[in-house]
Amino acid sequence: MIEVLEIGTKEMLDNSNTLFSYWYVTGICNFKCDYCDIYHKERIFPWNTKERIIEFLNYIGTIRNLKVLLYGGEPTLDPDIFKIVENLNSYIRLFTNFSQSLDFFKQLLDIRKDMTISISYHISHSNIDETIEKLNFLIDNNIAKIRLKIMGDSRIRDKVKETYKLFKSFDKDVEVYLDLVLPNGSGDIGAHWTPKDLEWFLPMQNHETLRLTYKEDHIVKVRDVSWNEMATTMIDSNNYYRCGAGGRNLLFINSNGDVLPCKSHLTPLFNLDKDNFRDNLGKISDKGMICSHMGFCCETDFPKTLVCKRRIGEQTKNIRNVLL
Repeated sequence: MIEVLEIGTKEMLDNSNTLFSYWYVTGICNFKCDYCDIYHKERIFPWNTKERIIEFLNYIGTIRNLKVLLYGGEPTLDPDIFKIVENLNSYIRLFTNFSQSLDFFKQLLDIRKDMTISISYHISHSNIDETIEKLNFLIDNNIAKIRLKIMGDSRIRDKVKETYKLFKSFDKDVEVYLDLVLPNGSGDIGAHWTPKDLEWFLPMQNHETLRLTYKEDHIVKVRDVSWNEMATTMIDSNNYYRCGAGGRNLLFINSNGDVLPCKSHLTPLFNLDKDNFRDNLGKISDKGMICSHMGFCCETDFPKTLVCKRRIGEQTKNIRNVLL
């Protein structure tokens, strides 16, 4: 038996000197997936606040290594998305459902190519031929990196498998992986994907984004795991975990100007419309706090440290002993 000590995002743990800043550009989305509730928060924010966010991020980029991750909603639907991409000086990762036209991506690449395009492919909402055409365009025009995540809806599991195998043919140029999602946002993955499905899927899952630190026979060991492996075999999805990810090299910004330690933390460190960010920079590097929101997201780091374990108290009892 092993004891889980920590699970964190590998990219962040490997780049401790880099600040990863997620910018929630807009809640607007043209897809209404029942395994996502983001479209309940639809809003477009004013450009003057986005200008302040850009000024803030560009300043941060002069004092430490910075990566900016633009997400939503669907950020490409924001009317200012081209201006945002053009004016940010740091490396960008743009999350998108890839629903915009080929002409949109031609305009985007005219502005810059030194970025990652992270595509969430929703089978029920997407046209496979149009997607392949746009993928080939990005590949032919030397975009820095392409990631394609297929949303694994168990209600169309055969189609999911077929689509996964199709996109794996792009493996040389596109980082392809698959996320198992929960229809109607309830239940756990095991209730929707059978052991036989998972037996097919797990050996093919090569996107190991998380790093697991665990203790086995009193020896601390480390290995990489995928989100799906963790969710299906390690973490009891009926329980929730307090998250300490915001205490590391993670920052979230809302387009209303709020700067937060993590995605789910409800209390901002400061607001770029109301506060002078230069007077608040210390709050970014010293965010020693545990999120009060009972849940975890894709950048979760739980439990953060032994110190945080003691601070979390009873919540750590939900971390299960698992057999690797």
